[in-house]
Amino acid sequence: METNDVYEFIGELAIALYSKKIQISLSSLNQILQDKGGEYGNNRGLASGVSAAYRFWEKKDPVVHHAIAYTYTDKNGDLPWEK
Repeated sequence: METNDVYEFIGELAIALYSKKIQISLSSLNQILQDKGGEYGNNRGLASGVSAAYRFWEKKDPVVHHAIAYTYTDKNGDLPWEK
């Protein structure tokens, strides 16, 4: 997957999960990306990727942008950006 394809996927998955009030960990997201051929290798790298996807969607679709912020959690189930 190309970088923008990963950002698109992260956003599309976020809006689907958010619409059902589902949150997933970065580890789960990384596994899903691995299955699609776009894995990041570790959660620290993936956190940067999710942050980049968040910025990618900011002007493109504010609803997806918002969904990204509330869908992906750290290993403790917390929203990483709230810390």
